[in-house]
Amino acid sequence: MPSVNPLSGPQPWDLVAEGYVDVAMPLLGLFGEVAIERAGIGAGMQVVDVATGPGTVACRVARMAASVDAIDFSAEMVARCRERAAVLGLRNVTVLQGDGQALPYPDEAFDLGFSMFGLMFFPDRPRGFRELYRVLRPGSRAFVTSWASVEESPLMLARIAAWKAADPNAPSPQKNVMTLENPELFASEMVAAGFVDVAVEPVYREREFRNLDELCEGATRGNAPFEIVRREIGEQEWRRRVDIMRDYLGDHYGPFPLRLGSTANLGQGRRPG
Repeated sequence: MPSVNPLSGPQPWDLVAEGYVDVAMPLLGLFGEVAIERAGIGAGMQVVDVATGPGTVACRVARMAASVDAIDFSAEMVARCRERAAVLGLRNVTVLQGDGQALPYPDEAFDLGFSMFGLMFFPDRPRGFRELYRVLRPGSRAFVTSWASVEESPLMLARIAAWKAADPNAPSPQKNVMTLENPELFASEMVAAGFVDVAVEPVYREREFRNLDELCEGATRGNAPFEIVRREIGEQEWRRRVDIMRDYLGDHYGPFPLRLGSTANLGQGRRPG
């Protein structure tokens, strides 16, 4: 059954695009670097980056590969990716707005594929995996990431605890074995799409927060679920809750500088041939 997750549509990502670049991308880039290292990119490779966001991986890969085709369903994320590629002087990055479940590319067009923290939100994940498989040449590999369970991510736990201080009625996140936080399901969906040599591994990475202001910004800004709530409750109530969250973080975390991290599941597989 297709997902009804509000994060499976473009609007929340349009709203957080600016904050995503400033706050989320530094941590996400660390996971991207792991995938890039595992991939062993060659100078002649043609690469596809599905659900590229602001180009966290695409712009890194472009300096190593022949070309990168990046696609995202969020118009604001696409704009940020294009801006970033232009600022970096990357002329081999082509960015499109489109659906990762119906990629506008021919069969067997690419030597390598990425989808970092994007395919995990697709309403029809199996279709997303199949599309990624379809556009890869025989022998090519795909790398996909998803967040692991929140219990494995101190930064996420800090955010959740601070949010519950601001809204005691907020539900606690529950472990969901039907998402890609479940590594067994993750691997099985890649296999079902046709990939072989599938492996899913946990990867933990940290970022440093120099002071309480940075930690509070990291906990509240560039976060799509929070942006949905912000629109629902209005700016005045949002500011009140952020102040409570800041007080909570100040009381429970420190001294600064402070390092907190998150765990992701990194999946990889190869198209036979």
